[in-house]
Order: sequence, then C-alpha cells, then structure tokens
Amino acid sequence: MGAAASAQAQMQQEHDANAAFPWWIRYLAKGLGIIGGFVAMFFAILGLLSFSATCILAVLLQLAAGFLTIALEAPFCCTFVDFIEKIAVFSESRAYWQKSALYCGMGLVPILLCAELNTILGAGMIFASGVVYGFMALGKKADRSMMMGSHGTANPAWSPSIPTPAPVTVNMP
Repeated sequence: MGAAASAQAQMQQEHDANAAFPWWIRYLAKGLGIIGGFVAMFFAILGLLSFSATCILAVLLQLAAGFLTIALEAPFCCTFVDFIEKIAVFSESRAYWQKSALYCGMGLVPILLCAELNTILGAGMIFASGVVYGFMALGKKADRSMMMGSHGTANPAWSPSIPTPAPVTVNMP
C-alpha cells in the first residue's frame, strides 16, 4: 500500500500546475537520461573492440555511467538489484544542479579520454541530460513586468536615470 501511495503522490507532484517547470521539461530530462543510459551501454559494449587502452578505459567508464544513469532515472529497470530503491529515493531528493553536475561529469570524462564516435554518441546523451537538468537548475525566466520593474533596483549604478559623461576625445599630434 505504501508504494501505491508514494506513486500517487509522485504523479500528483509531476502534474502539479504550480510546479516550477512544465511536465514535458521534466520528462525530457528524465527521458534523455533513460535513453542516454541505454545508448551509452550499447555503444560501450561495441567500443570494447578497441585496441587503445585509453579508449577501453573510456568505454568502461561509459558503461558504468550508463548503468548508473539508468539506476538513478529509471529504477524499475533494475529491480533485480537490492539497493537500487535506496539510490532512487536518494536521487529524487537531490537538487537539479547536483544531477546536472553528476550527469555532465559522467558524460564528459569518456569523451575527453577517447573522442571516438561511440563515446561521443553514448556519453553525449548522458551529457545532454545533464545540460537539461542544468537549465532546470537555473530556474524559470521572470515575466516581462517583473523584469521591467526590477531594473535598477539591484545596482543603481546601471540605472538609466544617472547621467553619464560624454566621452573624452584626445587629439594626438
């Protein structure tokens, strides 16, 4: 009964009209993470056929990053692992900037180690999910009236009502 109640509470939270972001942005970030995790694992397995030690290390890191992304974003895919539920609860309580930093870091390291097509496609999707979470961490843009009303209040030096001196011209001989 507890799982059904928590699922219902999560569904109400996801479809809340007063939420900070529309439902499709949250689903975009989560979907990029899930699809990116599977794509990263697929290309990591293909990348194991490399002859370079750094590329093999990169695809092993990509494989681990793909599995961790799946575990964090879609724990129902990993029900066979006992501790995934605790990791999922921990992940859902994190701020967007923390998820962004984690996913961008996990996506960037394999690309920096071995810039081949399989690492760029695989880890790039995880990085893209981190970018969407980063934009969500920045927050919503204020509406026009709020932006127009707040100009000059934060820093009066940039106020348009303060006269600025005319530029000085220097005549060089």
